Amino acid sequence: MVFFLSSLAITAGILGFVTPVNSALNRIVHYNESFLPPAPFTLSIEPKTSAKLRGEKVRISVRATGVAPETVTLFVKEEQQENYDSYTLRQDTTGAYVYDIPTIKLSIEYYAESPWVGGAVTTEHGTVTVTDRPIIRSLSGRVTSPAYSRLAAREINEQSADVTALRGSQVELQVLANKDITSAEIYFVQQKNSFASANDTTVKQDKQSADTIKITLKTEGRKAAGSFRVGASGEYFIVMQDQNKQQNAEPIHYKIVALTDGAPTISLLEPTSDVQVSEQAQLPMTIAITDDYGFFFFCFAHLKIWYKLSESRYAAPSKNFSAINIPISQSEIAQEIPYLWNLNAINISPGDRYEFYCEITDNDQITGPKSAKTSILTVRLPSLDEVLTQADEMQENIAKDLEKIAKQAEEVRKDAEEVNRELRKNQEKPMDWENKKKIEDLLKKQAETQKKLDQVQQNLEKVADNLKENNAISPETLQKYQELQKLMKEVNSPEMRKQMEQMQKMMQQMNQEQLQQAMKNFQFNEEQFKKSIERTMNLLKRMKAEQMTDALTKRAEELAKKQDEIKKQSENTNPNDKQKRNELAEQQKNAKEDMKKLADELKDLEKLMKDIGKDMPMNEMDKAKDELSEKETSDEMQEAQEQMEKGEMSKAQDKQKKASDKLKKFAQQMKKMKQEMKKNLAKETVKQMQKAVSDMLDLSQKQEKQRQKSQSMDANSTQFPQNAQEQEKMEEQLASIANRMMQLSQKTTQVTPEMAKNMGDAMKNMEMATKQLSDRNPQQAGIMQGQAMSSMNKAAMQMQDALNKMQGEGDGSCENPGGKGEGGDGDAKGSMMQKLQEMAGKQQGINQGTQQLGTGQQLSPEKQAEMGRLASEQGKAQRAMEELAKKNQGRDGKKNALGNLDKIAQEMKEIVADMNSGMITPETLKRQERILSRLLDATRSMNERDYETKRESRTGQDVTRNSPNALDYSTQEGKTRALQDLLRSIQQGYTKDYEALIRKYFETVQKAN
Repeated sequence: MVFFLSSLAITAGILGFVTPVNSALNRIVHYNESFLPPAPFTLSIEPKTSAKLRGEKVRISVRATGVAPETVTLFVKEEQQENYDSYTLRQDTTGAYVYDIPTIKLSIEYYAESPWVGGAVTTEHGTVTVTDRPIIRSLSGRVTSPAYSRLAAREINEQSADVTALRGSQVELQVLANKDITSAEIYFVQQKNSFASANDTTVKQDKQSADTIKITLKTEGRKAAGSFRVGASGEYFIVMQDQNKQQNAEPIHYKIVALTDGAPTISLLEPTSDVQVSEQAQLPMTIAITDDYGFFFFCFAHLKIWYKLSESRYAAPSKNFSAINIPISQSEIAQEIPYLWNLNAINISPGDRYEFYCEITDNDQITGPKSAKTSILTVRLPSLDEVLTQADEMQENIAKDLEKIAKQAEEVRKDAEEVNRELRKNQEKPMDWENKKKIEDLLKKQAETQKKLDQVQQNLEKVADNLKENNAISPETLQKYQELQKLMKEVNSPEMRKQMEQMQKMMQQMNQEQLQQAMKNFQFNEEQFKKSIERTMNLLKRMKAEQMTDALTKRAEELAKKQDEIKKQSENTNPNDKQKRNELAEQQKNAKEDMKKLADELKDLEKLMKDIGKDMPMNEMDKAKDELSEKETSDEMQEAQEQMEKGEMSKAQDKQKKASDKLKKFAQQMKKMKQEMKKNLAKETVKQMQKAVSDMLDLSQKQEKQRQKSQSMDANSTQFPQNAQEQEKMEEQLASIANRMMQLSQKTTQVTPEMAKNMGDAMKNMEMATKQLSDRNPQQAGIMQGQAMSSMNKAAMQMQDALNKMQGEGDGSCENPGGKGEGGDGDAKGSMMQKLQEMAGKQQGINQGTQQLGTGQQLSPEKQAEMGRLASEQGKAQRAMEELAKKNQGRDGKKNALGNLDKIAQEMKEIVADMNSGMITPETLKRQERILSRLLDATRSMNERDYETKRESRTGQDVTRNSPNALDYSTQEGKTRALQDLLRSIQQGYTKDYEALIRKYFETVQKAN
């Protein structure tokens, strides 16, 4: 045992010595190896490999096992970086060495180490690979509105991707990502309703939110595309996913505003209230419509009139509305559509009333068309009876108003006469306040009277328009109404009002004599005013008779037409159809009532005609009553009614035909009576005017002789009293003519205020001439007599114009105007005459233009230009005259009866030469006047056979007498004689063409002198 222990100790000692030796020897042998003692710790790093999204946070963690070192160095290198960046890390509370990268941008490689005995403890290398999220590189698209809106497409992009569009608009989107994507969706967060997709896109409902809708887009590589329709307001955003299931972060939200297509609006601009139409049954309408996007004509927009019968004498009211389409030719957002509604198309009858309204429907094809309506109005076609009754009432009111105006005018005249007497009594005294107040009151009353006359004139115009619109008046009677309106305007003239205003303004400045003269004129004007009102009343009474005749004719024709319609319906009615028979019987009863009204109106017309006087065709009235056979026709209608009620249709039709025939014959007779009215009045008017013209021409000649006597007298002559007596007698003769014309003016508007004025002026001048003769002032008397003569001639010319107008309208006109005579060349002659007339008119214009340039003076550039123009016109006239001269050659080569037109052309040529030379002489002007005179003579020759009176064949006799002196147109006597000859020649019955040339010739001579 002891030995064992000793051996063990010895062995241990030997081994203890040998081990250090061996270790040293081992190091010598392995000199290239390290024999450092091992570190008391090891290091590990996390993560070793990792993938992160660019921008994400990365944490690198190093942990030590064993005795942890105080610090650890972390080495990091980004992708494509050559050298590592080092970071010294210390343990945190958890014992880890941590390094955070807040937002990683590039892939990195990294490791950590800690020093130990000349070396370091190192970790493995770790890597973090950085990848990108899918993001939208670009967003583009187009918003296309519904076609009916006609809005242009709008482009969108990522800067302005908000969508504001009409509901139903198509939105197309194209998305470009930064990388390949495997899916893309549009998410909609809407306020309400839902979106409809299109173009093969799939709609999916998100389970998490009932208000969120997802639409899948088509993807290809980096692209995605799709479309949708706007259905509601809200917002949208796009979500994409790549192969790594990564989605784009925080997608941008874009707004969607879905616009609503509002309902259209409609209003009636015309009519705006219940309305009546005239006989033509045409209702002018103006309809204003508006819509957000207009009314595209090929879409679904409609404008309609809805109507239904609500009241009628001949049919039962309708239960339902019917429609008429009104075309919309434009597509503006707001427009006014004029439309003339022809109510004849819906068979409106007199007395019918229709309810109607307008409706507009827009083009909305998305949510459905919307409409708007106007309020319901009524349109009515008044019966002829209503129109005539209304016209009668208005005419009666007009007549009453005129009577009041005439009475008031008479009161004003009497008051003016009284004031004038007061002024004459106190000629030496200044006008007192009382008389001044009376004059002011007179002017005020007269102004009120004129205002009332204005209203009467407007009412008369309404009557005429109403009758015209309903075709209840003939064109002739309507023309008389218009002439009467013109007459009333002349009665209530602005000149008279101006005179009153001036009188009122100047009243303070007038002396007693001037004021007295002004009051005298006022009194005279008031008397004329009163007479004009009385004339208007009488003319209105005659026109009412004509209008009633027209109306009765129209009423009879309509009643006959209605009777024929009832008869036609009865022919097509089954006798066993009691309801239809009763309807027809009721219509027949209404026709009988209309017949009674017709007969009553005829009695009223007869009474009015008797009141008017002897020139009314009462014999034609008797014939009309016989044709109507009131009792017999009424009985036939009554029997027809009873027979239809019994079912005896054949007998009823026989009675209906007889009644209709009587009405038609009556209407024809009324037309004949109207013609007789017109003929009788025209005959009397022509007779009275012809006599007045003749008497005035004779009186004018006498006045001329008196004027010559006055001019040859000296102040000491004993002939003054006798001449004054003769002048006074002529004044009385003229007053007699004027009185006859005044009486005629009560019957016709052919007697114009201008005629009355000229006759009045002539009488005033005659009165003044008498006074001058009494004062032994022959020269002044001669002047007054000449002026009286001039006024008489003017009045005579105006009367002759009126006669010509009446003859041109029918009575007294040529039986074969423009017809061929025995020579058979009427047409050629008319054509030649027309050309000569045109030539004369053109030559007169050239003459007047030349006269304005003057003679023998230097012309300004403007006048030289005018001279050139006139020369050109004269040259054209010359060439035209040469052509006429050639046509004037007879077949035998000789000149015809027109005279030598070549000479006229030659003189024109000489005038052109003067004008081109710039030298206008008195001889040039005389030559122009000769040309005009010869043109008129040539025209007269052309018409010689038309105006010559019938000639008897006699053996020629030698007649010896002194030729009259040539007329001197430069003297008043020469002008007067020429005018008298002119008037007498017109009365001989020349044609209208030649008559016009006579006038033109005379006027030209007057102007030339």
